[in-house]
Parts: sequence; structure tokens; C-alpha cells
Amino acid sequence: MRNAGIVIAMILTASAIGQAQTTRYFEFTTSCGHGNWQDTTFIASTSDQVVIDTVLANLSKPLNQRKFISGKIDHGNGGINHNASHWFLWHFIPDEWNLVDFATEVCDGCPYTDVDADTAYWIGTIGQFCPWSGIPVREVSDPATAMDQNQWLEEVTIFPNPAKKTLNVTWMNSSRIYMTMYNVLGQEYSTVIVSNQNELVDVNELDQGIYFVRISDLKYTCVKRLIIQ
Repeated sequence: MRNAGIVIAMILTASAIGQAQTTRYFEFTTSCGHGNWQDTTFIASTSDQVVIDTVLANLSKPLNQRKFISGKIDHGNGGINHNASHWFLWHFIPDEWNLVDFATEVCDGCPYTDVDADTAYWIGTIGQFCPWSGIPVREVSDPATAMDQNQWLEEVTIFPNPAKKTLNVTWMNSSRIYMTMYNVLGQEYSTVIVSNQNELVDVNELDQGIYFVRISDLKYTCVKRLIIQ
């Protein structure tokens, strides 16, 4: 009986190893209205296969049809949560977040301007984070070597700025980019797809004022400040 017990234990151990879950890492983009580049992306991890499948399914959808992240957060970057050279003071607790269609406004905010600025409040009082613009943009194989957001930010330009009727944009080598316009309150106006750098973007219908333009090629993302005269 003793040998039988050992065999059973070995089988159970092997089975547990075979069923070990693999952690996957995903990058999310946000469109906060503060103009800080650190607010543009962050990284979250999960080994929950249901959540992984949900994120992968969302990545196949257009940007404006993707759900946003919501879940519990904790102190420290968790060894993964950063935007280029900036490592956040918080992270989503693995397997305790999901993608949702809606959430209470109290947990909406910006990863750097809000959560980093008052981590104790967000973790101790709010306990969770649900950035309404925090949609998945790509899977990250190694969070330690995630995209160089600073380089992407420097390479992307929009002109003229201030603009009146049309806008041009230049970016690093990509087949096309997505441009989403937001006002200073974070309200989305429109999303356009630009296929070449000689294509003019019509901004004639925008009222005079300050806007933020989220520019993404689904791999890299940045936010630019735009003035319409």
C-alpha cells in the first residue's frame, strides 16, 4: 500500500505540473487628458485562461470596440508594470483583473498622474483601478524589454500645430496608424485611420480649443497635444 501511495502522489504531482498555468503579459493604452507621456501605457499580467482568451479576442477588434481593464491593484510595479523608462509604483494583481464594458467612475483615472501620484489612496481606499480608456493594444513577451515609449513619442509629429482645417502626421515605419481625438475632458470625438504620411487629416469640424490626439499603430502608442484655431 505504501508503494501504491507513492505512485499516486507521483501521478498527482506530474498532473499538477502538466496543468501549470502560463503567465501572459499585455500592454494597455490610455488617453488621459494631462499630457504626461507616462500616462499613455502600462502592463498587466494574468495566468487566467478565460481572461487571456478575452484579451486576445479584444486585440482582434477595432480600437473603439475593445473593452477596458478593471481590477484590484497593489503596491510596487510587480516586476512588470512600466512605460518605457518609467516604472510605476503600483500594479494590477495577477488573476484579479478582467476586461469590462463599464465600471464605477470612482476607480477611473490615469496610471501616472492619478495612481502614481497618490498610490496609498488608490490602493488603501479605492482598492482597484478601472481606467475607462485602458484598452489592450498588444501582448508583451518580455515586460523587461517592452517598447521604448520615449522613442516612439519623439518620432511621431503632428503639424501644423496650431491647426485650422487639416492636419498631417509623421511616424516610424508602419503600414498605417490610428488617430483618436479627445477634448480636455477625455471625451472622444473621432477615430481615423491614416495609411500614408502624405495623407491629410480633416479637423475642420472641431471647435477651437485644446485637444489630445492618441496615435497608435497597434504596437506603439503616444498622445499629442493639439490646438485648433
